[in-house]
Order: sequence, then C-alpha cells, then structure tokens
Amino acid sequence: MSVTIKDLARLCGVSVGTVDRALQDREGIRPATRDRILATAREHGYKPNIVARALRTRRTWDVGLVVHDLDNEFFAELVNAVQETAWKQGYFIQIAVSRRDPGRERAALEHMAGRAVDGILLFPTSTDPGFEDFLRSLGRPVVTIANKVSRAWPFVGLSDRAILREATRQIISRGYRRLVYVGPLDAYPTRINLYEIEERWAGLQEAASGSPGVQTALLSRTDYVEQVRVLDLAAVRTAVICASDVFALEILTDLRDRGVQVPRDVGLMGFDSIDALRYISPRLSTVEYPIRRMGEAAFSLLVEPEGALAADSASTSLVPAIELEPRILWGESL
Repeated sequence: MSVTIKDLARLCGVSVGTVDRALQDREGIRPATRDRILATAREHGYKPNIVARALRTRRTWDVGLVVHDLDNEFFAELVNAVQETAWKQGYFIQIAVSRRDPGRERAALEHMAGRAVDGILLFPTSTDPGFEDFLRSLGRPVVTIANKVSRAWPFVGLSDRAILREATRQIISRGYRRLVYVGPLDAYPTRINLYEIEERWAGLQEAASGSPGVQTALLSRTDYVEQVRVLDLAAVRTAVICASDVFALEILTDLRDRGVQVPRDVGLMGFDSIDALRYISPRLSTVEYPIRRMGEAAFSLLVEPEGALAADSASTSLVPAIELEPRILWGESL
C-alpha cells in the first residue's frame, strides 16, 4: 500500500501542511524538520499523487513543445535544451512533431490542450487567417519560438535580419559581387510560416542595396542544388548564402563531386552552427544559433511569474518578446 502525505505526517509527528511544505521545498519549516520528513519519505517509498498536486496547485507540471521535425539537428538540440531546463524546474515535456503540416500542428495543439498542459512552446507552421483565434481557443498560454506569428504572442527568436545584414556587408567587403540566397520559400504545397528565412533574405537585400554593382538572387525551390549547378561561377565572384547549415552542406557535397573548390571558385555560408560542422572541411562560415539560450529563454518566459503563465498574454498590450543576438563564425569557406 502506498504511503500518503497523511501517513508521513503521522510518522514524523507533524502536520500535513508541514509535510507539504517540506515536499514542495517551501519556506516556513526548519531545515532539520525538512530533512527528517524527506528522509522518512524516501525510506517508505513515498510517491507524490500527481492528480492531487495538480488540483492543489492548479497546474499539471506538463508543458507542450511543438517543433517541425527531429531529423534536423537544430530541432533535436532545441528539444534537449527545453527538456533540461524544464527538468530543473520540476516540469515534464510533451513533444509533438508537425512536419510543417498545419493540420498536424492543429491536431497536436488540440491534444496538448485537452491534456491540460500548463502552457505550450510552439515553433509555428500555420499562417491561416484564423490561426490566432484558434490559439486563443486553446485556453493555454503559448510562447512562439523563432517563427513569429504576430506581436500579440510572446516570442523568443533571433535578430535574423540584423545578423544577415552584417554578414552580407562583410562578405561584400571580401570582394563578392553576386550573392545567391538559398531559402526554399516556395518549397511547400501550402503557405507556411517562414518568418526566419524571410527575415534573413530581407537582411541580405538591405545590405546589398547599399552596395552598387552587387547582384542578388533567391533560390526558393527545393531543387536549389541543381539551381546552383547552372550558375556561371566564372562570370562574377559569387557567394552562396544559405538559410541553414543543412542546405549549405548539401551544396558543398555537390560542389566537391563536381570538382568545384570552396572558396577558390565560390564562397559558401550556412546558418545555425550545428555540431556536425566540426567534421567538415573546409570549415564552413556560419552564424552561431544560441539554441540552448533560446530553449532556456522560451521556457522561462512561459513559466516564470511574470511570464505567459501569469496571465493570458495574448490579450494584453505588453506581450514579452526576446531577440537573442547571434554571432558570425567565419570559417574557411568565404
């Protein structure tokens, strides 16, 4: 038979309230008493009643996390960062993968709301006009990550436009006169949220517009590797700037297979600074994505007293937004 809080109170000769304070590590109890109660709980194999805890605190101590996929190393690292931060604060994570499918995203969000999670961290996919009303209907705080839905929702992301603007200026200063941006904006059958990719393209264009004689091109389809193949690299000094390291590595592999040398024949840059880059030669220039800091910031924004759980942030005028500052990591590919 399992031991209850009442049993612990009787065994320790204290009140139920004192036992609860010890188990929840709250103030108002002497350290010696807390230690005695915790030792007794361990000795008798006490297991907390999760349902009772939820009723008492009005929380389930579960948080939902919806990401695009787990194939990309970026999302796997983000899940790890959120999970570690949550664990330290006594929360568990329910993970769902949308596969960039708005229908699957909605189903995952509805399921999480039905399981009464305390809040949801969302890497958004949908751009449906009714999506914000749908999010409000869930009755759960939502913090958006990386892809902004609107200013009405708490957001944690990067200063994508600013960092690509700065990177582009430096690339131009190195003598490149044609800048090719790889960002598959047209890769999906239905319109999805591509805020990050669009912001990076905008930053590149802003920097190029201030440099006379610099050409820009957008490779927005999924066959970007084939599109790079047809570029006349001898005609003008070209840098291929990719919205992710995954795109850059695919292009680098194809260039090698064709005997095209980086950076002698073409410059190449990625974005995300995934761990796999340590094994790549030439060392790829990229933008460091502070994934761990992003996961920690998003979770803290959701659960801290002044964060999204404190109120329905989507209905207030003071919606928190955090933009992290990334770093350019220059390698040997430019």
